[in-house]
Amino acid sequence: MLSLEQMKTFFAYLLAACLLPAIANSQIINIDKSDTSDYASKPKSSFNFSTGLEVDRQQITLWDATNTAEWMRQQKKELLLAAASYRFTYNGPDDILNAGYFHIRFRHNYKNRYQPETFVQYQWDNKRGLVYRALGGINIRYNFWKGDTWDFNAGLGLMYEAEQWNYDAVDSSKLPLNQTPITNHFIKINSYIRLDWKASENSDVAINVFLQTRPDRFQPRIAPHLQWNINAGKHIGFSVSFSGIYDQNPVVPIHKFYYSLSNSIVVKI
Repeated sequence: MLSLEQMKTFFAYLLAACLLPAIANSQIINIDKSDTSDYASKPKSSFNFSTGLEVDRQQITLWDATNTAEWMRQQKKELLLAAASYRFTYNGPDDILNAGYFHIRFRHNYKNRYQPETFVQYQWDNKRGLVYRALGGINIRYNFWKGDTWDFNAGLGLMYEAEQWNYDAVDSSKLPLNQTPITNHFIKINSYIRLDWKASENSDVAINVFLQTRPDRFQPRIAPHLQWNINAGKHIGFSVSFSGIYDQNPVVPIHKFYYSLSNSIVVKI
């Protein structure tokens, strides 16, 4: 039975989560899980599903939904992570927003101070004009510190990126005469730092900062990510997150800074 003080804390967390609306979607994907158990010969899996759905009806029906699934499998010294997300806003016959991603990451010797991690990713975001972005690469991850309350690590590596942009999100005053979609293929430096803080028995905070740039030209994409997870029980919780991206040299003339603020209910299996 929860005490009065615990109930107050729970409803404060719930209110904070409900008051933060889903605004947008980030371009650099945050997909990482802190390992919390010892190496084990038997496989161990976990699955999280988070969802948010809003439906408004007046003259037409407006649907706004975000669904994200994350799966993790640990066995011996191997850790496999997979995630997928789909977000849409549907207004009558029009798709106002259609965005999503698929991401897979593999880490070997994931408790070592140094460890390799390989990853592949595919995503799209019509609100920014991103037709697709496909990439794959490898990082060397370094664990600076791991404790009961704080984890701090960083990664540095290379990736191959192919992406296509159209002009759907460009202001009409900035549209060029030639509006053929632009397709790029680049090798890029991929780096990040990550801090995990277990704020209490029932909540934790993760802070990430990603940086990606071409080796021959420093025109970075910088993406901060802040996520606050609140456990309401063994199988359910809440998540509030902020993601931003600053692109010094956008492929098409859109705003250099873009951000996402979202809340969700999380089901854990």
